[in-house]
Amino acid sequence: MQALRHRLVFIAVLTIAALTSWPHVDAQETATLRLGQATTSVSFLPIWAARALDTFKPQGIDLKWAAIPGGDPTVLAALDAGDIDLAAVGTDTPLAAIAKGQDFVLVYTLMSQMSLELVVSNAFLARQGVSPSDPLNKRLAALKGALIGVSAVRGTQDRVARWLVAQAGLDPANDIKIALIGAPPAIHAALDHQQIDGFVLSPPEGYLAEEAGTGKIFVRIGTELPGLAKLPFLALVAKKPLTGARFDLAVKAARALDAASDAILRDPAQVAAAIQRQFFAKQSQQALLTAVETMKGGVSGKGVFNPEEIDALLRFTSQTDPGVAEKLNEHSADGDFWTDAVAAAAMAK
Repeated sequence: MQALRHRLVFIAVLTIAALTSWPHVDAQETATLRLGQATTSVSFLPIWAARALDTFKPQGIDLKWAAIPGGDPTVLAALDAGDIDLAAVGTDTPLAAIAKGQDFVLVYTLMSQMSLELVVSNAFLARQGVSPSDPLNKRLAALKGALIGVSAVRGTQDRVARWLVAQAGLDPANDIKIALIGAPPAIHAALDHQQIDGFVLSPPEGYLAEEAGTGKIFVRIGTELPGLAKLPFLALVAKKPLTGARFDLAVKAARALDAASDAILRDPAQVAAAIQRQFFAKQSQQALLTAVETMKGGVSGKGVFNPEEIDALLRFTSQTDPGVAEKLNEHSADGDFWTDAVAAAAMAK
């Protein structure tokens, strides 16, 4: 595990070094967008669709995209260093950074619903004597002592897994174990070899585990747990101050994502096929279509953070990190830790 951690850090350093070689945006040149993404999860659906359909090109954007190993914290570190222009991450990690005084702002919601699912191995189900059809409380209680594989320690998957066990009255610090594994393919391999009991990822990862006969979707977190149906789960994050050419570039990016989201809602099968063909050729078309159909409702808001969603985000944060929520509650107006200025300008055209 230590060797794997060192390897991920090494890869992250190489990736960030490559990103720093890209030209920076200034007032005269707004064509290049350096976009860092936390994982290769399909939950970043608008980005995958925009890349597959090339909706950045009509906006005059030369996209330089990279999935940066190490999860949300590493991507935010790249953003803070100026190595990327926008970070595509889960919302909980930037909120924690903002509460500590870092100059980040959420500028576009990529997924306005909790898309994560808890998937467990068949061996875990047999050992614990539980089933996905059991009452939710029984399923959550069975997680005591479980080993959950994640892409980043203290990242979104880690936090949500600990929050889940807390819903059953368990100790989130001691009643669950977290193992740093890496990207989704590595997590699947760990589940296949019974090195972990489960994982917390978005579709189609649960579908793929069931298709392979190695695991089952145990908890559909966004639909089975209250208060998560309208939660800004993934977002684009920028550094403050977001002004001038940097603001204009973010607006162009938002327009490209809006166009991709329109295509998802209009013809999910066509978009799923395009994403599968270009980026996930080893996965079945049905797997990608299942993922797109499951998550398409989360892109219908065109990047807007409405008050209901911000309230839901703060409520969830108060349960996962009360100290962070307390600080953010004091500064929760548009322009503080979030803004709709980019999404509004994109729609205004």
